[in-house]
Order: sequence, then structure tokens, then C-alpha cells
Amino acid sequence: MNKETMIIAASIFASIYALSTLIYFIFRRYMRAEQEALKRESARLDDFRAHLERQLFELNMRFSSNEERWRELNHLVIAGQRYPTTQFEDEFKFQKSRFLKSHGLLANDLKIINDQIFVLTPFHDEFKDEFDATVKVGQELGFKVLRGDERAGAGEIFPQLLRYLVQSRLIVANISGRNPNVFYELGIAHAIDKPVILLAHNKSDVPFDVQSKQIVFYKDNRELEERLTKALSRTLISNEPNK
Repeated sequence: MNKETMIIAASIFASIYALSTLIYFIFRRYMRAEQEALKRESARLDDFRAHLERQLFELNMRFSSNEERWRELNHLVIAGQRYPTTQFEDEFKFQKSRFLKSHGLLANDLKIINDQIFVLTPFHDEFKDEFDATVKVGQELGFKVLRGDERAGAGEIFPQLLRYLVQSRLIVANISGRNPNVFYELGIAHAIDKPVILLAHNKSDVPFDVQSKQIVFYKDNRELEERLTKALSRTLISNEPNK
């Protein structure tokens, strides 16, 4: 190889090396810029979520500005604190619970209905489509799907809700909107060791203390049906009766 050829080869190699180095540094700069953009976006979303939580807090405070409105907003929580003076002598096989007995549940109320699903959901027209989608999925899997009935008074609906919670094979809870009654019922479901599937529009609907639970996120009813079908199937398999 003559000297001229070696010079040309060295020049080509140097050019390729320089170009590769330039591309590498451009790529690194691009990645740093992307990371910074992601950090800024994450910070913006955190600020936005904090803003929404502040608004939610302010709305809750506004809705509970007087005793009547507070009782209306938290009627299930209040109903759950009412303990009748009647003494019950029934011994419960499921749980010897003063809380259950005080709301009128007897031993025969505690038998699990294997084809029943109970849905915890805000009683608002905004959530009707989600409930209907949940009913459709449950029925396709051979289940009867129930929710509480707000036509009864606050003092009458709670024992019925409690009975549904205890008797149902599993619970589906729509926590979108962070409704206080839904979370109160959800706490009871967890306390009595019920299999629970949570539904939420997005992660901002999910408080940190339930983020470890099974959650179905959905953008629309079609996605809700698809994801809930899979979640219910998995849950039913892992919680088969007498397993």
C-alpha cells in the first residue's frame, strides 16, 4: 500500500471516527434534554395533581360547610357508627364481630353467595355507564352484580350494604372521584378479607395507601370491559370456593 493510499484511508477513518463521535455527543445531548423534559413534565404533573387535590379538599370543605351537608356527604360513615342498644347472643362462624352484630347481621347472613359480586360506586349519573359495564362483564362470567340502593334512608341502607359486602364472593370498587362512602365501604371489605378489584380513571384517583392493591385503570367503557374481564377472571381463579 503506497503512501497516498494510506493517507486516504487514514482520512476516511478519521472522518468516520469524528462523525461517530459527533453523533454520539449529539445523542447524549438529546437524551439529557429528554430526561430534563421528562423531569419538568413530571414536576408539572405533580404540581397539577397537588392542585387537583387542593381543589378536591376545598370542594369537600365546601360541601361539608354545615352539619346537614356534611351528614349528607358522609352518610354511610355516620351510619356505620350507630350501635343499637339491643344485645345479640348469636355466635358468628365467620367473624365474632360486635360491628356486624350491631347492624343486624345474623349467622345465616354470613354465608357466601358464590355467584354474587358487589360493586362499590358513587351514586351519581356520571358513573352509571361504568356500573353498567361492570354488570355486563359480571353477567358474562355468570355472576349477579349488585350495588347499594340509595332510595332507602341513610340509617336503613347501611345494614343492606354491609350484608351485600359480607355475602358477595368478591368486591369491585370504583374509586374514581375519591367518594368518601366508597372508601368507607372499601375499608370494611378489606377488614373482612374480601377479594377486591379497584377501578380508577387514572393514578391521581388512587391514594398511596391502596396503590399496592389490584387496580384496573381505564380510559373508556370499552377498555374497562376488556381489562375488568381479565382482572375478574384472574381473581376468581385465585379465590375459588373451598380452595
